[in-house]
Amino acid sequence: MKVLKQVFSILMVLIIAFSATACGSESNISQEVTQEESTTQKSIVSEDTTYETLLFDTSFVHTLDVTIADGDWADLLANPTEKTKYKVNVTIDGETVEKVSFATKGNSSLSQVANDPDSNRYSFKINFGKYVDGQTYYGLNKLNLSNIYADATYMKDYISYEIFRQAGVEAPLTSYVWLTINGEDQGLYLAIEDISESYLDRVNEGEGVLYKPEAEALDVVDADVAQPAQGKAPMAPGGQPPQGGMPPGQGGMPNGGQMPMPPDAGSEMPSMPEGQMPGIPGDSTPSDDQTFPDDAQMPSMPQGGMQMPGGMPNGSSSANGADLKYTDDEISSYSDIFDNNETDADEEDQQQVILALKALSENEDLETYLDTEEIIRYFVAHNFVLNYDSYIGTMLHNYYLYENDGRLAMLPWDYNEGFGAFSRGAGQSTSTTLVNTGIDTPLSGATEADRPMWNWIVSNDEYLEQYHEIFSELISTYFESGKYAEDIDAVFDMIQPYVEKDPTAFCTGDQFRTAVSTLKSFCELRSESIRAQLDGTLATATTAQTSESQIDASNISLNDMSTKSGGGGHMPGAIGGGTP
Repeated sequence: MKVLKQVFSILMVLIIAFSATACGSESNISQEVTQEESTTQKSIVSEDTTYETLLFDTSFVHTLDVTIADGDWADLLANPTEKTKYKVNVTIDGETVEKVSFATKGNSSLSQVANDPDSNRYSFKINFGKYVDGQTYYGLNKLNLSNIYADATYMKDYISYEIFRQAGVEAPLTSYVWLTINGEDQGLYLAIEDISESYLDRVNEGEGVLYKPEAEALDVVDADVAQPAQGKAPMAPGGQPPQGGMPPGQGGMPNGGQMPMPPDAGSEMPSMPEGQMPGIPGDSTPSDDQTFPDDAQMPSMPQGGMQMPGGMPNGSSSANGADLKYTDDEISSYSDIFDNNETDADEEDQQQVILALKALSENEDLETYLDTEEIIRYFVAHNFVLNYDSYIGTMLHNYYLYENDGRLAMLPWDYNEGFGAFSRGAGQSTSTTLVNTGIDTPLSGATEADRPMWNWIVSNDEYLEQYHEIFSELISTYFESGKYAEDIDAVFDMIQPYVEKDPTAFCTGDQFRTAVSTLKSFCELRSESIRAQLDGTLATATTAQTSESQIDASNISLNDMSTKSGGGGHMPGAIGGGTP
């Protein structure tokens, strides 16, 4: 019996030990499975979740907070035009990314705000990988935060990029964010995907090279007006120039560039019929739809008359490539392009661009060197929107040049001055004139020869027909269908509460509502005019139109879409192509 008890005891110990081992093994296996599932889950989240589905979800207003050292924030406010990069933490919809770069951005708009004693509402650029190599926000390397300057609609950029997408162009993604800095409300901003590496990864698997051409003269213009906040030029309330205009070298254009004159005009300004302004085709007598402040004055002229960038006549404000003209085979001749590359570019890449520009100038092998359909689609959307602070105007910037396998394309950028705003210097174009701008004559202050990337379309019957067909598709699918109005209404409903409480807004709630209504009307009238042009009941060249056949837009004032009276005092241009 004693022996049996000992055997039984030994067996029990073995059973208990085995059970413990088995349980432990099961526990470990379960733990390993759990860890594996967790790892798999993280992998799935990381793989499927992108900045496109997070930050650029357009169904709601996102939150974005920047945590910056007090001293750095004070330095930024004191010296905004220096664009110093500060190391900050950024929290997007509750998720924090540490050690990212934060800086002011912009050119003329940055200078305008810096010179406004009543505003510190700057645009900003965030670089997620500046201080931590390879760091992104779910694949996004850089983010732009637009202060929505000069845009009382809060949505010119937003709707413009949607028009480009509807036309078949890969436009940057956008969404609205409520920006706070160190927890303090800064207002409603527009988040815009940067057109750089992450953009290429999203749309073309990282292939190709991006440039952002910028006429050298524009940098000089910005330098003339850019002042650190602590040394602001004297301004009347609202950031207006002092009475009597700006002194020579401020507010105008540098380097003695004179306003373009017609051939054989000598040094005299052309005589104008009574009641008309230079550079506007047809009857440009100011009408009831134009609004001016009671104390509006024409800006004083710098010595030598009104000036244009770089001193080049006929809208050629750059001899260094931003006009996309071919000059020679030297890389140094295209500094406007190659000094402004957004992605890595070697000498071989640069030579590919020069070869394409040469083919463009010779009008040969265009299909080999140009993505012709992409460029045509770009100009369809661009010429609907009427943004003259761009390639079709005199400023020669606000577009991206994309090269891939030796073929060039253009990409859109910066439309806060769209829908005719930039052309309304001192209110010199009527709403009816702008709404009816001929789709075949979109240039302002330049001839077709000055803009070769546009000229090849309008000078070739086959390409012009394709341009008209794509325009017809856009008008039909987005405007005549009413989709544009649905988009505008949806954005209005979403952002209105934020506009109403925006502490740094450039406009009031009432101005916002009027601006949005005007934007809808502009789109409706512009689409009606373009349909008439495509149907042949209205000429596609502005100067060939008659007032009787034009779509009447005198019931709207395009100034209502801007936060700057009189269109901000911008340079008037010759709407409808040709030299003033």
